[in-house]
Amino acid sequence: MDQLTETRSDLQSIYSVIVKGDHKIADPFKLDWTVTTSEASHKLPDVAEFDVTRKTTPVSPGGTYSPTPGSPGSFTYVAPAIITDTARTASESRVWTRNTDKDVSAYLNFHYDTKLFSRKAEFSFGGMFRHKTRANFNDAYSLYPTPDPTSVSGQQNFVSIPASKFGFTPPYNAQGSSFSDAGVYSFYENVQGAYAMLKYQATEKFDMIFGVRTENTFQHYDSSSNPALGGQSANISYTDYLPTINGKYNLTDVQAIRASWNQSIYRPTASDLIPFADVNADGVATTGNPYLQHTVVNNYDLRYEAFPGALDEFMVGGFYKQLTNAIEYQYVTQNASTYISPVNLGDANNYGLELVGKKYFGNFGLSANYTYTHSIITSTKKYEAIGLSTPIFVSQVRPLQGQSANVGNFSFLYKDAKRSLDAQLAFSYTGERINAVSQWKDLDIWEKPSLNLDFSAQKEFKKKYVLFVKVNNILNTPYELFIKQNNANNYSGVMRYFYQESPNYTTVEYDKFYARYSLGIRFKLY
Repeated sequence: MDQLTETRSDLQSIYSVIVKGDHKIADPFKLDWTVTTSEASHKLPDVAEFDVTRKTTPVSPGGTYSPTPGSPGSFTYVAPAIITDTARTASESRVWTRNTDKDVSAYLNFHYDTKLFSRKAEFSFGGMFRHKTRANFNDAYSLYPTPDPTSVSGQQNFVSIPASKFGFTPPYNAQGSSFSDAGVYSFYENVQGAYAMLKYQATEKFDMIFGVRTENTFQHYDSSSNPALGGQSANISYTDYLPTINGKYNLTDVQAIRASWNQSIYRPTASDLIPFADVNADGVATTGNPYLQHTVVNNYDLRYEAFPGALDEFMVGGFYKQLTNAIEYQYVTQNASTYISPVNLGDANNYGLELVGKKYFGNFGLSANYTYTHSIITSTKKYEAIGLSTPIFVSQVRPLQGQSANVGNFSFLYKDAKRSLDAQLAFSYTGERINAVSQWKDLDIWEKPSLNLDFSAQKEFKKKYVLFVKVNNILNTPYELFIKQNNANNYSGVMRYFYQESPNYTTVEYDKFYARYSLGIRFKLY
């Protein structure tokens, strides 16, 4: 039996600066620009984990025999008691990690107002540049207890953590892991873009937008991983041409119908690309995929919208999305270890319905939104059954990983503009969704539906200071993962697993979270 003790310090900082300007050169020319820079750092200095082990021995005789689940005709001995031996000092680990993200971006837009066929038109063009960097450091040490010659067993009897003695076995482990750790890496991303756009008032009630933008992406990383494993460094480059068409028809002054089509992309991040085996606090191992392709999305939207009051709104619409090279997270096996890694398993299609509503009654209001999404992707899975000497490959249709069919929010609102006071009590519901894709048919890891309740309020003073309070997860909503497989053998009886809720599915993770409270003040320097 093991007893683990962990200590850690978690240090985080972030800053950002935004500078922008609007200039009217001469009728009808104008331009605007924005320059931003930000930096975020996260440090975990000396995450220490200390292990104490105790040998346990079942008392015999005096026990009973119970039928073994899943093995008809066999029985399992159940001891009447357990004898626990002296606590022994076991291993210790120490880990130092830190990372810094920096982002510098610049945007420049030119606008020209004119008339086209006697109707208002605005031509716009411009460009952008973004330079993004990430530096990551990881250094881990494993220590083992030194032998105790005064002990009968030769092992250290545990007294206290400070009294325990450790050494490096073998001695070269004292150099740590950083010299060959893939978690020591540098990454940068350059994105250059340009666009041209026309806003045109076709009639008194019908406005249109036509545009196209091009984006060139260049990503590079270097890591300290073992060169023999591959993926130590990489250059990734691609260019996309992304058109857009948007139309708006005004039914009345407060009602309109919108229709649009555009293309967008999703870029893999540094952690998605770099093959760094990272284990989080829950023991889940992840790694990047240097062969991952970026996702291109075709978006089709149709929406009716109405704004009957200054703060009131109602919208209903439908959408359809085609995702080429959709990125999902799958359990993969590398070098005899299992990780969750981003992969391209195929193209996906999402379509559905959206409803949004907000209504105020004086200072009090109600807000609600609901999204239904039907998601489809077909991927190849392994399948093993009685009578098959080796696994075969089959196609399985399923939802896109991370996509819930049902998502909804409902909020009670309070807004007092005179007193600069705002408050909100919000319910949010997320339906079941695939948390990680399995390589095997029908063995995907699903996340259970969740209902959360949050409260927030803020009060502004002298147009400069804001006092705020937040309470999250008031309902103590747990985080649960499960597999949609028969669980009868593990649900009840002497071999019952912990936290099993049903014989119809297997619970593989159950994390209990409690309410979080935040109280703070924000202020402006100008």
